[in-house]
Amino acid sequence: MKKLFVCILLLTGALLAKAAITKDTLVSGQTITLTQDNPEMQEIDRILVNSYLNHFCFSADQELLNAYGYSPEQVPAFSQEVMEQRMKALDKETPFHLIYNTTVQGFIDLYAVRRRDITTKVLGMSQLYFPLFEECLAKHGIPLEMKYLAIVESALNPVAISSAGAGGLWQFMVGTGKMYGLDVNSYQDERFDAYKATDAACRYLKFLYNTFGNWELALAAYNSGPGNVNKAIRRSGGKKDFWAIKPYLPKETQGYVPAFIAVNYVMNYASEHNIYPKKPLTTFFETDTVGVSKRVDFVALSQLLNLPVEDISFLNGTYKLKEIPDNGRRHYLVLPVSKIGLFLSNEELVYQKSEVRIEEEPLVAKLTDKDNQGETKTFWEDLWVTHKVRKGESLRGISDKYDVSASQIKKWNRIRGSKVAAGQKLKIQTRVKRTVPTEATAKPEDNTADNTKEKIDSDQDKAKAQQEITAKSAQATENKIVKAEKAKYYTVQPGDTLWKIASNKGVSVDQIKKLNKGLRENKLTVGQKIILKKAS
Repeated sequence: MKKLFVCILLLTGALLAKAAITKDTLVSGQTITLTQDNPEMQEIDRILVNSYLNHFCFSADQELLNAYGYSPEQVPAFSQEVMEQRMKALDKETPFHLIYNTTVQGFIDLYAVRRRDITTKVLGMSQLYFPLFEECLAKHGIPLEMKYLAIVESALNPVAISSAGAGGLWQFMVGTGKMYGLDVNSYQDERFDAYKATDAACRYLKFLYNTFGNWELALAAYNSGPGNVNKAIRRSGGKKDFWAIKPYLPKETQGYVPAFIAVNYVMNYASEHNIYPKKPLTTFFETDTVGVSKRVDFVALSQLLNLPVEDISFLNGTYKLKEIPDNGRRHYLVLPVSKIGLFLSNEELVYQKSEVRIEEEPLVAKLTDKDNQGETKTFWEDLWVTHKVRKGESLRGISDKYDVSASQIKKWNRIRGSKVAAGQKLKIQTRVKRTVPTEATAKPEDNTADNTKEKIDSDQDKAKAQQEITAKSAQATENKIVKAEKAKYYTVQPGDTLWKIASNKGVSVDQIKKLNKGLRENKLTVGQKIILKKAS
């Protein structure tokens, strides 16, 4: 292994000496040249990554994984004796006390029968997160089976938010998260950082275990808080066994440990139940982190790396405004391995293009095309408009409406935080398309010099007249934007909740419910269309 590592280092050094390859890309209407990552280095990355994936790999092809000859739609059923034997086998391999009873069977039915479609996705997502979980659990001396707790908490949805406000893979409340070093501010929420949240969860679980000396009670305390577990122990007469204190725990917590036991079973016997993983966006070993020292705008990064903004946001859920702030702290960006080399080769360009989105000068007109064989010129003109904040609107929703970034709005209006108040007036720079006659085809006016002198007597009058024209044009543009608003719809995505949709789109949950009669928050389905705004 040591010789192989030395060979890879030598090969890497030799390949880095080769000349870089360049590539053109289009950013904000400009063609720029990117320094392309070395193709041989990309191949080494691919080989190293695949060597890991060969061990942890999975396939979406059911025929390759189906060892029992099930038909695709078959839902197997097993006797109580078989289930008990399997649970006893699992119990021997872990310090958790895994038992089989009717309560546990109810949760097994939930994951293996009624919601088996969700379980297939969880199996796939486990390839992205379980290696990270296992590394952190081993570091803190916690049984590796604790990784299944994140399935109970969030179904491995990295941006999950509960109705109570708990967030992330490990569902931290803001207060508890801050106790364990997870920063929550206007720009970022570290509860959605897979690395930091996992480490915080491990430290909290270790504290709970040291407090109660029992992993099942630690789980119960993680769900309901140590205080509720202490009360249940007292009411049970001092017993320190989950099943003994279960009747005295909050109703939600009574099913928490049985659900955890059921997930342990389903994840280990998924194929026996004809459940197979669906491959996620990427896997843990196909991603890497890179440190950044300046502002990174996800839109600019998306354009430069040819990577969808949604993918960047998925991998970097901690950054709430789709940008990494430049606030003097060291931040980390998660990217697919295939894009790391391209980022490193163009790091300064990424920073430069990220700043352009804030520092664009106002009233810039750019020639884009010609119509009618040169008779007219079409250009984009930047105009300032005033937006009056409506009730329920957010900076993100307003920025989407005008196709600008939240950071730009904050800069233009000297806003420090991320909140705006109803009735507040914001100045916003927006672009409109103009078409004007060319000089060659413009119709001459009679007595041009005399008429001009009569209409505008001085440069001061000219400037005043131009200001009036610009102001009227800006007002007309704003009116046009408002009047042209049509009904807006949103298509539900995996992991969406009404709270998440409302936050991202600048509306309130109550508004969505009023516009969508009969809509139930716990009955959202992927692909469902939701009305966000009626036609004006």
